[in-house]
Amino acid sequence: KDRRREALKKEMELQRAEIKKIREFIERFRYKATKASQVQSRIKMLEKFDVLHEEGQGRSVKIRFPESPRSGKEVLAIRGLAKSYGDTNVFSDVSFTLYRGEKAAVVGVNGAGKSTLSRILSGEEPPTSGEVGIGLNVKMAFFSQESAQNLNYRRTIWEEVNAAGTRSSDQERRNLLGAFLFSGDDIYKEISVLSGGEKSRLALLKILLTDTNLLILDEPTNHLDLKTREIFQNALLGYQGTILIVSHDRYFLDCLVTRVFELRDGICREYPGNYTYFIEKRREEQSAALAPLAPSAPPAPPEEQRDAGSPGARDREAKAEAGRKAEERSRKTREGKRQEAEERNRVSRATSALKRDLAKIEERIALLETQKSEGERVLCEPDIYRDPERIKQLNQELKAISAELEDLYYTWNDLSLRLEAMEDSLRNGSPPSN
Repeated sequence: KDRRREALKKEMELQRAEIKKIREFIERFRYKATKASQVQSRIKMLEKFDVLHEEGQGRSVKIRFPESPRSGKEVLAIRGLAKSYGDTNVFSDVSFTLYRGEKAAVVGVNGAGKSTLSRILSGEEPPTSGEVGIGLNVKMAFFSQESAQNLNYRRTIWEEVNAAGTRSSDQERRNLLGAFLFSGDDIYKEISVLSGGEKSRLALLKILLTDTNLLILDEPTNHLDLKTREIFQNALLGYQGTILIVSHDRYFLDCLVTRVFELRDGICREYPGNYTYFIEKRREEQSAALAPLAPSAPPAPPEEQRDAGSPGARDREAKAEAGRKAEERSRKTREGKRQEAEERNRVSRATSALKRDLAKIEERIALLETQKSEGERVLCEPDIYRDPERIKQLNQELKAISAELEDLYYTWNDLSLRLEAMEDSLRNGSPPSN
């Protein structure tokens, strides 16, 4: 039985790695027209996967948050929020209101200030200026990658979960632990021996047992596998309170949020829709920035006064006029073609630069994804747990790789939108403006 369980565990790890690679391909190329057929084939591939689970682990665990008091209509009121570190401005004049029951996302490149904003809103860090108003009867829970530090390392997993909430039954807590990949005798492990990813999952799990009506979640899906992510997502969909999520997981956000706040160049922009709506509006913004200049109509030629003299004179004048017009048309045609060729060459050069940038980013993404997969594979090896320092080092490296990948995915998507807008302009026969 132990050998069968060990073999199943190895098979699960391989399957999760394969699913992860497929999901990452879909996320990278989801909005790229030239990759549409490949993306669709991989989506169908994902749908056909029969996700493996350890024996006794439920496949359809339903998580229900504890009932909590109803908050006031306005849950968070942010006015003129700004944050600087010395001379470095992170963002300024961030203002919005979150209302009861809303689910919103904060997105942006790595370093845009997403995590900083979440820490300020949760009270973990003060703003440089501005105000954060907390509504009536609001009970907040905050999750970040640092939340694992708040666990009691002297307790076992089971003891920590029992201390988090008493409204659920033992079986419900066991089901929840199984959904978060803590099953069998693993729940009696001391927290001190867990990996960084396991501690992070446990800290997130505790929030599901907490009596709250406002969740602020900073990258909650980083250490969740496909099935756990789905269970967690369904739990949040059924959550009656208010949610603000910082995440780069597009699938996770797309079916969950109804407002998106993008931090870009120190400014907060709001998009009233899900993540797909946000991407579509960003594409429209890129296209508008590259909108072709409408060519001005040529001035009408002045009315020529005809010589009222002899028929021969009129014929000669008519022929001369026709010759002048033909020459003018030829000149304008040559000039127009020359200008059009110059403009197309200019846009082609700009397009080539974007394509080169995209190729470099894709090459870097491929390298980092390989390094990440290798690091995660090493963490799955039993012998690694004899070397706590090595585990710590690997977790730090994986955290840095994940942060860089997040930035690269976002930049890749932004450059792809710009490239598509340029190519659309060329296909429509009108050169884009500066």
